[in-house]
Amino acid sequence: MTVTLPTEADDWAAAWRDRINERAAFADSADGFTAAFCFEIRADDAYTGEPIQFSVAIEDGVCTAAGTVADPEYDFAFRGPYSEWVTMLQGDLDISAAAMDGTFDVEGDTMRLLRRQDTIAEMVAAAQNVDTEFEY
Repeated sequence: MTVTLPTEADDWAAAWRDRINERAAFADSADGFTAAFCFEIRADDAYTGEPIQFSVAIEDGVCTAAGTVADPEYDFAFRGPYSEWVTMLQGDLDISAAAMDGTFDVEGDTMRLLRRQDTIAEMVAAAQNVDTEFEY
């Protein structure tokens, strides 16, 4: 089922949760890791709407929740413009490079995040596997 971003953001988040939990490599990389994430899509020249905040909860190798939430509580946040999210979800932008070069604003314990690079990469790979149509 194709999901449209940003219109169907809640459905997209549910599909993302399912794709995360289907990845054995995610379960292995996130074993023993518990954290709350905020992934925020910000307005830019292509998308001029309100920011969209996805809250994703990871508990010991399982994504227990994913959805849109206004002002979620989190341990880590990744924020960036809509067009860069599109580029990343299409596989043309590396999340680590985008975090390092300022394309995405990153918030949270950097050392802890660096130790879990594989987990973040698996979450992004799962997001790239959601059948997504981009509205803008």
